[in-house]
Amino acid sequence: MGGLTHESHRKDVEQVYLRCSEGSIEWMYPTGALIVNLRPNISPASYKHLTVCIKPFKDSAGANIYLEKTGELKLLVRDGDRSPSRVYCFGYEQGGLFVEATPQQDISRKITGFQYELMSKGIAADLHTASEWGDDYHKRPRLT
Repeated sequence: MGGLTHESHRKDVEQVYLRCSEGSIEWMYPTGALIVNLRPNISPASYKHLTVCIKPFKDSAGANIYLEKTGELKLLVRDGDRSPSRVYCFGYEQGGLFVEATPQQDISRKITGFQYELMSKGIAADLHTASEWGDDYHKRPRLT
């Protein structure tokens, strides 16, 4: 079976553990799904005081990004959404990130990616839904 038609990995779910409080993820040729576990090097008791913010790359394509908690998914970023200045934030305790590849009919190169940053809730509001940061410079994450 040729590599372009082989689909055995289409439903695989991989887990990624990230210990940094900020960084980026780039997933080339996405298939299946990723569970992104953000585990900063701080006391777990401090997790409840964190806000997570993500900013998709301008040309990100090939997957949807969800907020996941106890098996329930809430769509944050739809595949192909072209909102380059949009930053999505949520409280750390509201769940983790689930990135699911979308079915592709073509074989063009797809790359899904985003920047992430964890910050104190004193810096960023605990937003229950995805939100766009306006001109409030003092509360806005540093994502560029």
